[in-house]
Amino acid sequence: MLLGMRAVFLLGGNMFSEEEILYFKNLGILKRSMELVKMLFQNKLDKGNHTYLEHLEHVSQDFFSERKKAMALMHDVLEDTSITSEDLKNLGYDDKFIEVLEILTNTHDTYDEYIEYILKVNNKDAFEIKMKDLLHNMDLTRLSKITTRDLKRTEKYWKAYLKIIQKLEGEKL
Repeated sequence: MLLGMRAVFLLGGNMFSEEEILYFKNLGILKRSMELVKMLFQNKLDKGNHTYLEHLEHVSQDFFSERKKAMALMHDVLEDTSITSEDLKNLGYDDKFIEVLEILTNTHDTYDEYIEYILKVNNKDAFEIKMKDLLHNMDLTRLSKITTRDLKRTEKYWKAYLKIIQKLEGEKL
């Protein structure tokens, strides 16, 4: 297991050592993705004070293919860690896989712009993963106390979810 492994964080250099790159490249896509998220999110908690890994696993659990499960596990990697698309390429992920993660990474000024971008790109994998992510993020039973801020965030997510559903139902991909 790679949890004890130390990633090499060098400014301007590769995030992973050659040995680590070789290790990850030799794993199947789902195992590779699970090892990466375990390492990258090992000390992170979500808003409900649960391990962030639980959220990633939940988002991935209903997908059947190993590839889609891996994408769902990795959906927050580019947004919430220092890993880059180039790092992912070095670890053996292909361009189409990385593209879905890039689509799911919020780099926009507002959340509405982010959702409009996802809709515009029109990528079915990104739609399906984002919908699972939104559903889990809207589950208020994960929180010990519900605040007005939580309700507003849930409303924002619900609107985004409905937009994606309408896009899926209204257009063939």
